[in-house]
Amino acid sequence: MKNYAVRARMGETLTEHLLYHRGVASPIEREKFLNPDYENHSHDPFLMKDMEKAVERILRAVQNDERIAIFSDYDADGIPGAVVLHDFFKKIGYANFENYIPDRHSEGFGLNAGAIGELAKRRAKLLVTIDCGITDIEEVALANELGMEVIVTDHHVPKNELPKAFAILNPKQSGCEYPEKMLCGSGVIFKLVQALVSSLKIENWGLKIPATISPGWEKWLLDMVGLATLSDMVPLVGENRVFAHFGLKVLRKSPRKGLSELLAVLRINRQELTEDDVGFSISPRINAASRMGVPMDAFRLFATADDTEAATLARYLDTINNERKGKVASLVKEVRSIVAQRHEDRVPVVVVAGSPNWRPALLGLVAIWFWRGRLTAG
Repeated sequence: MKNYAVRARMGETLTEHLLYHRGVASPIEREKFLNPDYENHSHDPFLMKDMEKAVERILRAVQNDERIAIFSDYDADGIPGAVVLHDFFKKIGYANFENYIPDRHSEGFGLNAGAIGELAKRRAKLLVTIDCGITDIEEVALANELGMEVIVTDHHVPKNELPKAFAILNPKQSGCEYPEKMLCGSGVIFKLVQALVSSLKIENWGLKIPATISPGWEKWLLDMVGLATLSDMVPLVGENRVFAHFGLKVLRKSPRKGLSELLAVLRINRQELTEDDVGFSISPRINAASRMGVPMDAFRLFATADDTEAATLARYLDTINNERKGKVASLVKEVRSIVAQRHEDRVPVVVVAGSPNWRPALLGLVAIWFWRGRLTAG
């Protein structure tokens, strides 16, 4: 505080001082940080490498009534992203598509041969990934062999070799000039939808686009983008801050039935919804679907227009999240017992413990518990 006292005498406010030490120094940057502006602080989606190719291929698929498969990750980034693209197709009246979310336990993360084979049997001609795919070299090659072109949308760091996809949307890939490099997966797919809507405003591609696709319609999708941005813990600066800020605004008035039912179950006042509500209440229930059950249940919660289904799914996700808490607590107790037996004097820096009876999807949470306990103890 001594440093602040000196700077305060120079006319700096406490807010300016705090922002300065967070790397937000100039007046322009402070304004962007404190007062995000959707129009001025977000970027043209066509700055992203391969965006034009991706837009043209998707609209050509719609024009030709090709079956489109949306393959997303099973977490609180991939699932909201899947809802974003799902809602776009529904909005333009296109029905020849399906959402596929892999089972966390039997299929694992990313594309897999079994899923690709199944989608090919269902005559998918275009495969769009969300929050995965950038390292799936062999799987994309298989999709190509089975007659599917692939559009990869991802935000993870690419390897030296990229998959042979028709188009790749990833701001971290070499040669991509998109200014915001730290988008989450849902942020990337939102930029694609932005570009699709923009293209349809200029040329309708011979499609009968509903009049409800008005300028700025895609902003209603920011509820899912904001949820994912806050859940995936990307840096809340730049365009991510825009998505988080306006995402919360849309979440507070979103017409999604599943969201309304979930907030009612959680006893959260919609008008007072905060980022903590997202991070500590909503996101864990999305993730519980893949950890304890079927990830499509979380997708259906946000995609459904049926009141009964929404209420049922909201209660179910809350129930399995409570089960998840109990199982994690039991696992922590078991691991603590193992550690105590092995290391009577003190807990070592690295603890290795395992059992074939433990559910893999919960072990990361157990590890985090021990890590936080070490920080607290230290």
